[in-house]
Amino acid sequence: MNRKLAKAIANYQKIDAGAKSLSNFQANSDLPAANAETDGIHETWTGTNEQWWNWYISLADNNKESLNQETLIPQNEQVALQVPSIKELQQELAEPYPISEDQIQQFQTESYIRIKNILSPGSLCLLRQELKQIFYRHHKLDPNRQFSSMELMWQESDIVKEFVLSKRLGKLAANLLQVSSVRVYHDDFLCKEPGCVRTPWHYDGFHYPIASNNVGTFWIPLQSTPKAMGPLELAKGMEIYKLVKEIPFDKFSQGHDHAIIEILEVLGIRIDREPFLLGEISFQHCLNVHAAAANRTTEQRIAFGISYFENGARVISSPTLMSGDWQKFMPGIQPSELISSPYNPIVYDLVD
Repeated sequence: MNRKLAKAIANYQKIDAGAKSLSNFQANSDLPAANAETDGIHETWTGTNEQWWNWYISLADNNKESLNQETLIPQNEQVALQVPSIKELQQELAEPYPISEDQIQQFQTESYIRIKNILSPGSLCLLRQELKQIFYRHHKLDPNRQFSSMELMWQESDIVKEFVLSKRLGKLAANLLQVSSVRVYHDDFLCKEPGCVRTPWHYDGFHYPIASNNVGTFWIPLQSTPKAMGPLELAKGMEIYKLVKEIPFDKFSQGHDHAIIEILEVLGIRIDREPFLLGEISFQHCLNVHAAAANRTTEQRIAFGISYFENGARVISSPTLMSGDWQKFMPGIQPSELISSPYNPIVYDLVD
């Protein structure tokens, strides 16, 4: 093991041990009581997926962030001059995106890719409006809520379904993953409210209960997203996850995130922290190590995530609490079984 890496992990273990001795495994109020009874992760998550996100966001090390309402940067919500009709949206999403071999190789090497102009500004503004309507249909306004999340919105809206099941995105995912067919895992409404803190460093493969590495996620920001608003931070390299994998996960404190920050800095790992233009999206391999910055503006930072996986994949034999309420996304499917529920339709197949 690299000496710098070993030192960083040792420092983490000191922080971790100190946090545990002080907290007696009760430091994190966002962790369900049943999951706080042990220090491990090899158990079923006992809360909702919304509670899972609140808990996971709480694990971010924000010691370098100073956020309060008085220091937030003024930002007005962006409004589209014109949104497409359903027919125009369908036409846009049916058109394949011409990905090049160089872009595929870039993705396979760096573990992610950012691509501009995949979706029109009008269609993204339509999606933003639709997602907010669905979210507030189920949730009351809460000034104390930092992070708003909701999944499976495509089950409630024909507009959202057009995006999630679109050939444009499905074929692009299959081409980048270099597989012949993909199914949808689930969608994610991810809203950082004004003043929301960081999202901790992680790689999705540690969370997904899918027994395949051919899994990827589109991260679609629904407004221009400057650095102050909390865009993704993407580590470059398909092998970086191996560094993170060396660090024992702690579900009670910010020590795990702190250790990853230290490792990335010490080893000089290249990080993409550039802002996103409206219409620019990213696609992350499940092994990509990434985080998201805090939202230091007065406006919501809304992103929509859509995850696709290789058709033919199975559930892992022993899902952990890291996967949240994963059976919500594939009802009726048990560990080790083929993933083929009605919630996981084939979105693209080369044979069709």
